[in-house]
Amino acid sequence: MNQWPIFFLLCLTLAALPARAEIYKVVGPDGKVSYTDKEPQPNSGKTEKLKIQTYSGPPAVSTTNASVKKITMLSAQWCGVCTRAKAYMNTHKIAFEEWDIDQSEYARAKMNELGAKGVPVILVGKQKMVGFSAETLEEMIKNAGTQ
Repeated sequence: MNQWPIFFLLCLTLAALPARAEIYKVVGPDGKVSYTDKEPQPNSGKTEKLKIQTYSGPPAVSTTNASVKKITMLSAQWCGVCTRAKAYMNTHKIAFEEWDIDQSEYARAKMNELGAKGVPVILVGKQKMVGFSAETLEEMIKNAGTQ
């Protein structure tokens, strides 16, 4: 019996699962906040290990009960996908509101309320995208205009 189809399906399933990332927040003696994926030196300041999941697969789009008036993005400074999403929206003159989950208690509460397990979370009308795809964002904006 050929095992390749089963192996392929297993790999595809595992690729879509969220990946755990070890991110450290460091507040230096001068009060400057920085983030790193390497364990900081013991004398580098106040260190906090953040437990954040980030997605490496395609963005997941769903609907929410609440509707937002503006495009809203829940993000984090250390998130490369968030940086890409923000750059895309700025370049294409798409107005949005950004909430950093490491800086805002509201953003953390909103993530919990939405059941999101990683960033970015982009809200458009009643639609929620976890992850980022320019094409999907454009489709969400178009759909929000017709709702």
